[in-house]
Amino acid sequence: MPKYNSRLDKRAKKKSNVILNSLIGVVLLLIVVVGATIFLGNDTEQASGDNTASTNTDVADSSASEEEEEETEEPASTDEDTEENEEASEDENSSEEPETEEESDTDSQSADGETPVADGEDLVSEDESKENKEEKDKKEDKKKKDEKETSSDNDKKIVKNSDEPNVKKEIVNPSWKPIGTEQTGEHVAKYEENSADWQEKVQALSYATGLSEDNMTVWWLERNGGPDKAIGTVAPKDQSTTYRVYLQWVDGKGWKPVKMQELIENDKD
Repeated sequence: MPKYNSRLDKRAKKKSNVILNSLIGVVLLLIVVVGATIFLGNDTEQASGDNTASTNTDVADSSASEEEEEETEEPASTDEDTEENEEASEDENSSEEPETEEESDTDSQSADGETPVADGEDLVSEDESKENKEEKDKKEDKKKKDEKETSSDNDKKIVKNSDEPNVKKEIVNPSWKPIGTEQTGEHVAKYEENSADWQEKVQALSYATGLSEDNMTVWWLERNGGPDKAIGTVAPKDQSTTYRVYLQWVDGKGWKPVKMQELIENDKD
């Protein structure tokens, strides 16, 4: 019995030793694995950090290179602008040169005693001034002529007293003429104010009295015993005097005053 027990104890010890050795081996293996994991992890982080730093460095380098390229390109554009400005200034100088030559020619002509040619605008203005002066002279001549004729007509007036009621004096002027007419064909006397015949009668009244149509009021205008005879009563705007005028139609020549009476008072008012 004691031998048997000792064998069992030896076997048990061997088994326990094997188990312990196995556990120790497993523990050592775990230690190695854990240590390797920790070590490899640190290397990976360091490598990633290095990669990040290198990436940032590359980006910075690329940005710096782009800035350098831009700075390098700017002077080139400046040179191009300078060339364009120089060309533009050359063109301006070339365009100004002919004007300078013309001015020098003009100065030389003036120095030689020749009169420079005036501009087109000056010639036009001179022509217009000449035309205006001619028209003004014609108007003045016509005005003087009319005044002369009027004064001569007044000299030929025959004025005499009248025995007719309301008539202060009677005036006849042998120099009175027909005023002219725009009417054609057979004459028909009309007394509508918008008719040509009426307007020509008013002109004849103005001609006889010497009153302008703007300063004359027509108080009465009617037939005087026939289609070719008319009589009108007119007065100036201030009503200082009143005239009665007798008219006669002349074929193709218009109405002609034949007699005028200065009234004591306006009998058509």
